[in-house]
Amino acid sequence: MAGQITQPIIVIDPSKEHVHGNDAVQMNITAAMAVANTVKSTFGPSGMDKMLVDVAGDVTITNDGETILRKIDVEHPSAKTIVAIASTQEKEAGDGTTASVMFAGELLNKAGTLMGQGIHPTTIITGYLMAERRSHEILNDLITEISPDDSDLLRGIAATAMVGKAIACDDIAPLCVRAVQMIKNGTVDVFSDVRIQKSVGKTIGDAELVSGVVIDKRRVHDGMPKLVEDARIALLTSGIQYRKFGTMPGGKSKDKVKIKSVDELQGFYDGEEAAIRSDIDVLVDLGVNAVFCTQSITESSQNYLVKCGVLGVARVNENDLEAISRATGATILSNIVDVEESDLGFAGIVEEKGAEDEELIYITECKNPKTVSLVVHGGTEHVVDVIEGALNDALRVVADVVEDGTTVAGGGACEIELALRLREYAATVGGKEQLAINAYADALETLPYTLAHNSGLDATDMLAALKSSHIAGGATSGLDVYNGEIVDMYKHGVVEPFRVKDQMLKSATDATTMIIRVDDVLASERKELTPSPGQAPHDYDRF
Repeated sequence: MAGQITQPIIVIDPSKEHVHGNDAVQMNITAAMAVANTVKSTFGPSGMDKMLVDVAGDVTITNDGETILRKIDVEHPSAKTIVAIASTQEKEAGDGTTASVMFAGELLNKAGTLMGQGIHPTTIITGYLMAERRSHEILNDLITEISPDDSDLLRGIAATAMVGKAIACDDIAPLCVRAVQMIKNGTVDVFSDVRIQKSVGKTIGDAELVSGVVIDKRRVHDGMPKLVEDARIALLTSGIQYRKFGTMPGGKSKDKVKIKSVDELQGFYDGEEAAIRSDIDVLVDLGVNAVFCTQSITESSQNYLVKCGVLGVARVNENDLEAISRATGATILSNIVDVEESDLGFAGIVEEKGAEDEELIYITECKNPKTVSLVVHGGTEHVVDVIEGALNDALRVVADVVEDGTTVAGGGACEIELALRLREYAATVGGKEQLAINAYADALETLPYTLAHNSGLDATDMLAALKSSHIAGGATSGLDVYNGEIVDMYKHGVVEPFRVKDQMLKSATDATTMIIRVDDVLASERKELTPSPGQAPHDYDRF
């Protein structure tokens, strides 16, 4: 027949892997659930730890969901979406990463079951979104407002965030609360205003809260004073060292000097040393008795600083220098000759503390410090790393509550109350969407069930008892995993920020509906790119 096409039409590149329809949906669900199940056993105060070994052989032992998912090598795109939930939860709320990932995994699991019963993905998505909206409304009814000065309740919040991290919460939680209360001013920026300084040695109970800055440095010379009172501080992004010939500090010159004799060489050195002593004299005349530099302090400069009674600290990183600036009011300058009296910072005490190889510089008693420091101790590097991670979680959740002033009950109380009320809501919804709403409620119940299971309790009995207590009106009843009892979470101090639960609902629902919506997966064949002869490994593109 005229005009008939006899050549085959290639619509999809045959080199691409193509999965479509229900197979694609189920594949995505399976991959995402595999990631969620990875962190399931770490959930709760009795959760287990994971040991992660990287390509260099470095070992990380942790039960923090975000850390685990960030460090494991995930390939499948849907699995990466689940990993992104943990990252978003950590960024927005600071805690609840494991719960968010588990909740998303269960939502996907329930969606797969519904699709197996013939329910269309669009119907499931609609039902999930209706359940999320209703959950936010219910959650707003469950909040309890607290004062930022309610230290007892804030300590409970901090301890709840740290529980399960194998550290003494009773020693650390009060420090977290005091740190946040000291820097609160509307918003609380714990990343910039609370510094965590690790120190191997002593015990966890020796942790300190310092109103000021603590840096992991020591004096450049043992002859310098270890303690400086009424410190006048200069901060430099350069060093205290010889100037390049014919330039000011930090400058460059192409001038050459011809030296024809030993006397001329000695005269040149004497001139350089006189110049640097002159620079130090300028600082001393301004009253400077402590100087911090990002670069080196030469040996001859050290000796002259010792003679002048000035404490000098070299090789200070820029973040530490900025923290000192915020705490003391000092201006950071690039050249020593630019220092003026108005650029100096002030602190009541600058002191070097600690045994040999464990020295720290404490800058305290500042007039209006905008920075506080938590100094944590532990017997090994691993212990102090665990403490640091726990502190970061605790500081974030305390900051959330101080900013928002709202909390909800922990121990599974919030999830059970949401699930019960969602089922009541589902009964008022017509159509198949109510099946998805009930599935959403079932997924919420998985959290307290896993909490009980990971604590070695009979999860089925505990869940039934928890439901009974809530049906009887105990909206704040939760699971005491240590005694296997149902108790009032507020009376036991097991409290969580409203922001953590609110973000969990958003992150998990958004990721789940996105994965369910995908019914076609086209993946290009992976190829290892190798450089052509004579081409450097970095001269080609990576995809």
